[in-house]
Formats: sequence, C-alpha cells, structure tokens
Amino acid sequence: MITESGTKLIRSLTYKKYRYKHGLFIAEGKKTILDMLNAGFSGIKDIYMTNPVFEEHQFILSKLEDKCKIVEVSDLTRISNLESTPEIVMIGFIPSRAKPDKYLFETGIHLYLDQIQDPGNVGTILRTAEWFGIKSIGMSEGCADFVHPKVIQASMGSFSRMAIWNGALPFEYLEENKIYAADLKGNSIYETPLPAAGLVIIGNEGNGIADYIRKKVNNFIRIPSYSKEVESLNAANATAIILSEWRRQLTS
Repeated sequence: MITESGTKLIRSLTYKKYRYKHGLFIAEGKKTILDMLNAGFSGIKDIYMTNPVFEEHQFILSKLEDKCKIVEVSDLTRISNLESTPEIVMIGFIPSRAKPDKYLFETGIHLYLDQIQDPGNVGTILRTAEWFGIKSIGMSEGCADFVHPKVIQASMGSFSRMAIWNGALPFEYLEENKIYAADLKGNSIYETPLPAAGLVIIGNEGNGIADYIRKKVNNFIRIPSYSKEVESLNAANATAIILSEWRRQLTS
C-alpha cells in the first residue's frame, strides 16, 4: 500500500513546481517504462506495479527488486494521471541536461524548439528526433517541460535518452549558414541543399518563430502545401517531415 504522504508526493509531480522541488518525475505504463529500463535508464526512485506485471517481466524487474513495490490496482489509480489506470508507474530522478558549447554543434543535426507549448507535441518531437538520430535538442523558455507527464507519455522514454538543453539559442556557437528555420514563407525544403551538420528551428504552434530569432536567421525553409484549405501543419508533423528530408539528403 502506498502511504498517504507518498500518494501526495507522487500526485504533486503533475506540477512543474513540485517536480523541480523534489527533482522527480512520474512515468506511466508498461511500454514507456520497459522501453526506458531496457535502454538502461538508471535514475529510478521507485517502481509501483501489480504482481502480474512483476511476474510477467521478472527478467528485467528482478534486477531492480529493491526499487520495485508490489501494490494494488487501487493504489495505482490514486497516483496515476491517466484516464485508464496503468499497471505500472515509475518515479524517477529528473535527468541532467546537456550544456551547449561550440564543440556540440560541430557535427550532427540539431533541433531547437521555440515556445512549443503543447506537451503532446513536445513528446512526439522528442520521439521523432531520436528516431532520426538527432544529436541534441534545445528548448526555449515557454516550451512544455521535458519531464511533464504528457511529454513523457508521448516521447515513450525518448526524453531520458536525448541530449536536451534549455535556454536561448546560443548563436555564438552556431555557424550562420547552418541554421535553418521552418517558416511558411521559406524556400521549399525539397529544393534546399541541407548540410551534414546544422540546426533547424521549429516555432510556436500559433505564432511561429520569435522575432529575435527571425532577425538572426538567413535560411528559412517550408514544407510545400498542396491544399487550398489547410493553413499549416502540426509542429510535430512538420518536424518529422523536415528531419526525414534532411536525412534523405544525407544518405542519397
């Protein structure tokens, strides 16, 4: 049984203030948590689960027996943020974030999210970025927290494996001709040669890229539309298309 004080602490992790006060996040569901464990995530405080889940996945969970707590479904219902009660919930320590410097950007494709506020979008982008082998992801002030429960759910564990950094774009470390920003008035991505190493900026769902960034960027790219009715793409969908084309160019 989870104590009343334990339940209160776990429920408080819904809020950013308390996540950072305690240095903890909550992850829910077998797929997300087992993906993290199989990938070697070790920042575990506690894992709450039903006995059938422990028995089913004993191969990996038995190695973490000191962290595993067998509880009733009613306990999981009290601490869960999901509409359907999950069979397993993990409380983890918030992963450390990367620190950008000039060496980080010398190789690989990098991504910068400018005030992407929807946690589902952020989580999906993190998962997509891992799929395409993105080296690092920067997140501006105003982005959904990378350990928000909905970000974790949508990222399916990618949030814990990506090099994520926070703050303003470090233009001092970036080569001007290797910075690209997604914009509806930009050049077609399919007609733009993309470099082996560079950074792409994805702007806010409603307002696009901030003015201070726009003034410092010369390369704007867009995904051509073939519809007269649809004005724009979801930020996560746009990111997937851009990264796919970037990777295609590098391997063709």
